Amino acid sequence: MESAQIRMSIRFQIKVILAALANLLVLSYIAYLTRHNFLFFVFFFVPVAMCGWYLGRLSVFCLSVMSGMSWCVLDILSNHEYPSELFRYANSLLCFLAFAIIGLLVQGLRQSLMEQMRVRQELEKALEESRRSADELRRLQSQMQVVCAWTKRINVEGRWIALDKFLTEQLNAKVTYGVSPEAMQEVLHSVDKTGEPVPA
Repeated sequence: MESAQIRMSIRFQIKVILAALANLLVLSYIAYLTRHNFLFFVFFFVPVAMCGWYLGRLSVFCLSVMSGMSWCVLDILSNHEYPSELFRYANSLLCFLAFAIIGLLVQGLRQSLMEQMRVRQELEKALEESRRSADELRRLQSQMQVVCAWTKRINVEGRWIALDKFLTEQLNAKVTYGVSPEAMQEVLHSVDKTGEPVPA
C-alpha cells in the first residue's frame, strides 16, 4: 500500500515537473515570437508557482534558475540593446530572484494550508471524542447506579466492577491511589491496640 502511494507520488511529481517544463518552453517560444511587444514576464511565474505548490524548494530553485536563464537567452535573441551588458545579466538575476521568491511564497502558502487542515482534523477528532464522552456521561448520569452496600462495587450491565475500574472504563478518568486521613487514623488506632509495629 505504502509503496503504491510512493510510486503514485513519484509519478505525480514527474508529471508536475514535465508540465512546468512544457509550460516554460511554450512561454519562452511565445515570448521569442512576440519579442518585446508583449510583457510575458508575469507568465513565467506560472511554472515556478506550480513547482512551489506541488513540489519542494529544490524544484522551485531549479525552475527559477531555468526561467532566469530562459529570460536571458530570449533577451539576447531579441537583440535588446543595453548601455552595458551588465544590465542584461542584472535583469536576468532580478528575474531569477523574483521567480524564486514567488515560488517560495507559494510553497509557504501551501504548507500553511496543509498545517491548518491537519490542525482542523485534529480539532474535529478531539471534538468528536469530547462529544462521545459527554453523551456517555449523560447516559450514566440519567441511569440509577446500583452500588453493593458491602463491597462498594457498581453494577454495570450485569457485571459487578470495582469503583476504580468503573471510573477508568466508563468515565475515562485517570485514577491513582492514596490513603484518606480517616483510614490512616483507623490503621494507627488498630496498631495501638495490637501493639505491632507499622510495616514501612
